[in-house]
Amino acid sequence: MASDRATILAHLTARQFDVLVIGGGIVGAGIARDAAMRGLHVALVEQGDFASGTSSKTSKLIHGGLRYLEHGHLRLVMESLRERHYLRTIAPAYVHPLSILLPVYHGDTHAPWMIGLGLNVYDALALGRGIRRHRMLSVRRALALEPGLRVDGLRAAGVYSDCQMDDARVCLLNVLQAAGFGAVAANYVRVQALLKSDDGRVMGAAAEDVLSGRFLEIQARITVNATGPWGDQLRRLSDSRATPRLSPTKGIHLVVPRLSQEALFVQAHRDRRMFFVLPWGEYSIVGTTESGLEQPLDALRAEPDEVGYLLEETNRVLPGTHLGEDAVVATFAGARPLLEFEGASTRASREYRIEFDAHGVLHVLGGKFTTYRAMAQQAVDGIVQRLRVRAERCLTHDVTLMETVTPIVLEHWREVTRQVDPDLLARLLTRYGAGTFRILQLLLQQPALGRAVCPHHELIEAELLYACYYEQACTITDVLARRTRIAWSSCQGLDLLSRLVDLMHQQVGVPRPVLAQQVEAYHRFLADGLAFRQGSAPSAVAAASHDDDDS
Repeated sequence: MASDRATILAHLTARQFDVLVIGGGIVGAGIARDAAMRGLHVALVEQGDFASGTSSKTSKLIHGGLRYLEHGHLRLVMESLRERHYLRTIAPAYVHPLSILLPVYHGDTHAPWMIGLGLNVYDALALGRGIRRHRMLSVRRALALEPGLRVDGLRAAGVYSDCQMDDARVCLLNVLQAAGFGAVAANYVRVQALLKSDDGRVMGAAAEDVLSGRFLEIQARITVNATGPWGDQLRRLSDSRATPRLSPTKGIHLVVPRLSQEALFVQAHRDRRMFFVLPWGEYSIVGTTESGLEQPLDALRAEPDEVGYLLEETNRVLPGTHLGEDAVVATFAGARPLLEFEGASTRASREYRIEFDAHGVLHVLGGKFTTYRAMAQQAVDGIVQRLRVRAERCLTHDVTLMETVTPIVLEHWREVTRQVDPDLLARLLTRYGAGTFRILQLLLQQPALGRAVCPHHELIEAELLYACYYEQACTITDVLARRTRIAWSSCQGLDLLSRLVDLMHQQVGVPRPVLAQQVEAYHRFLADGLAFRQGSAPSAVAAASHDDDDS
């Protein structure tokens, strides 16, 4: 089985690393993966769970950023479309094409011919790496594709392709592959201060294990700030006089019962912002808003007026849905790590900045989920140059994120796989790759773990244990909200909660009092997403943070 947490923490303090990456969201995970693959000794720490701060709460899109064309951000769009291609290549099970319908109404900012021109440019900027060329549809054909669209004022529609993803899994796969190449990765490790030499150079960090309270001193030649919207806070740990480089904005999404056959990208009537209505299993994700930050970064919630705005705009474009507050299954809210900007936030760039400060800390600021791999490559290029070491070239665009299964491996496990339902085996292989055989090993030892976790889910109990043993899930919320999507299902994980508690106590060794606290924390997690309602029930599905509308 995988190293336990005590061993991981011991490894953090046992040596000096080449690189300490602070921040276990997608950018930090990508940097750790790239650096480890190039042969550097890497440590990665995250104050919460991996991807829990922002990177598991995106719009679930990998895309070029169609709306950036009108602001002239062609370089960013080209880079994003290139990265979309790379991510489809290295994570096909988790990044897959999505057709998006863009209806055009009387009164919208752009006429149909302008939309067609923009989509032509979007296709061209993919430089041969496109998915499917766009099409412009008549009103009749648009309604045939999506009958629920508002008919009044509809002039035409465009159809184009981008990609949908499982953001938490993509982030986790980067972490796990970094560890596979020798990185030491630990969640729930909060940095409290940066360690400095006599000449003021940062040489690592003083940190606390959040779960045990243990003090950790992590030595490193280069320290990387990859904390997303928290970036300025860490910059001030390096230099107390550092001026802000970020202007984070808040955005929310709604999770509601499935609304449409197609993914929709629509202009809001009230403020002319574009928003999405995206299929997500049995649900739709609707978002997003954009506003200034009036709450702490780690306590952002959807407000009633924000929820009302999205409900109003959704009902306008899909009038048959009649959405009200009671239809909202969950909300999630968080901050976009925008670089400092002036004027309207809708015109702010999603570009990024990578720079060393006077104390030797590498700050990775801005950006979006789609461009994380390119950001990581540039950051590690800078690290290699600063360390003056000979390192392997970047291969992160070529190497699959998930360990693949070869025919030889399948032959080795043939006798075992014959005893497994073919549909279950296919699902496990798609989701876990070679990790499937660790799950099969658990089933060999304890056949009862092959039971479904509850009547609402196809997942089996062995997968819950796999998340704890091999994916560094430390809490109930880690398992149900990020290692799986059970928290977003019809039973919200409540029907299997007692069984998960038993498994984590009996098989993982988590004490009952700790698990009781985790159950309370999970109920709070579920309730937070409906805090915009007065007296919302604690069993409501929810999530606590969000990345950005542009993934």
